[in-house]
Amino acid sequence: MKLVAENSTRKDNGDDQLIPLINIVFLMLIFFMVAGQISQSDATFVSPPESIAEAPIDDEAMQILIDAELNIWLKDQQITLDELEAPLVAAFEQMADPESFTLAVKADGDVPVENLQALLQRIKAAGFRRVTLLTQPGEALP
Repeated sequence: MKLVAENSTRKDNGDDQLIPLINIVFLMLIFFMVAGQISQSDATFVSPPESIAEAPIDDEAMQILIDAELNIWLKDQQITLDELEAPLVAAFEQMADPESFTLAVKADGDVPVENLQALLQRIKAAGFRRVTLLTQPGEALP
């Protein structure tokens, strides 16, 4: 006794060809989620000047931002130049290895040199000597 006729054909619908496509899309989505890097954004938009120097950046360095409006940011909080020393000294004292404490200054390209020098002098007066000025990669001049 046969329940299925020998000449019966299976209906072909378009869903059979769609399943492998969905699998590939999900695999690509998972790949890009795992392979992509999510970086922390700055508290304010800063477009640093360009430089052709390629020095390594210390990811553990405390960042001080100064934007085009001359606002100073430390740990995502806006502070004044006079208030800068106390949080820096507190962060330095909390470090397990004080020798590895570095500061990174990320200044906007439109910041006047006088304001940047005043910030660096204030950092130096607080007793910090390891300061890095962050820039963005630029093209070498011919």
